[in-house]
Amino acid sequence: MNVSGWMIEEFFRNTFATGFKVKAHLHSEKSTFQQIDVFDTEAVGRLLLLDGKTMVSDKDEFVYHEVVSHIPYMVSRSCKKVLIIGGGDGGVVREFVKHTDIERIDLVEIDERVIEVSKIYFPDCTSGLSDPRVRVLPEDGFAFIKRAKAEYDIIVVDSTDPVDFASGLFTDEFYSDVYAALTEDGIMMNQTENPFLDEFGVKNIYGNMRKVFPIVQSFTAPMLIYPGVFWTFGFSSKKYRPTDLNPAKLGRMNSLERSLKWYNTKWHQGAFALSNFHKHMIGQE
Repeated sequence: MNVSGWMIEEFFRNTFATGFKVKAHLHSEKSTFQQIDVFDTEAVGRLLLLDGKTMVSDKDEFVYHEVVSHIPYMVSRSCKKVLIIGGGDGGVVREFVKHTDIERIDLVEIDERVIEVSKIYFPDCTSGLSDPRVRVLPEDGFAFIKRAKAEYDIIVVDSTDPVDFASGLFTDEFYSDVYAALTEDGIMMNQTENPFLDEFGVKNIYGNMRKVFPIVQSFTAPMLIYPGVFWTFGFSSKKYRPTDLNPAKLGRMNSLERSLKWYNTKWHQGAFALSNFHKHMIGQE
């Protein structure tokens, strides 16, 4: 919603809103799948919206992209193949290509226009897409994941809110397909909403993950542009806990993390210590 130079996003049953003062409306189009808009804002720089919901901004994109990439990488013992479902802005790919031991990164994004628009307005996010190890696959993630069997060491589900065509990405049926697509010690990462503004049943999301994965834990990282800023992420694993960092990778990460804006291994190890509120909202008591 636009109000006298402001872009206003309403949520939590239209009782709560976040606003961004707009300098310019840079892009607007209706793709086959969704409405795509890019604004230039005073506070967060360029801002990508899909169907009116904030997705990526210049100001804080690094937080999301670094945590969903480097946390599973540092826990994995042998990370050769990575799958990203969604994530057409390219930010998750950008982080994974920083690890030279990864042999292939598959980006499955149903809407090619999100990728093309992001290349224009968020070139830093999409900078990793030209890496020769990356395959960009404009496909339906639901169909793709059903065909993959014991193939990926890490799967990142970089989805929008669980509404419309993205709602299926939060079901136990989908998580079962992800489980089957992972190697024997594989890891799934996903965003799991704001428990203060619980429009989508955070406890139900975690319950669905626990039906499938033996290890399911949660952590938070601040996302300035998302509803309420307090954002949760899920770590689901077949074998390793999220604090079981691979000691063989510590030396390389200590060097890399100097160039990162958010992630470091000390933060990683502390991120999974949860408040009572957080544990209650995800059903971990």
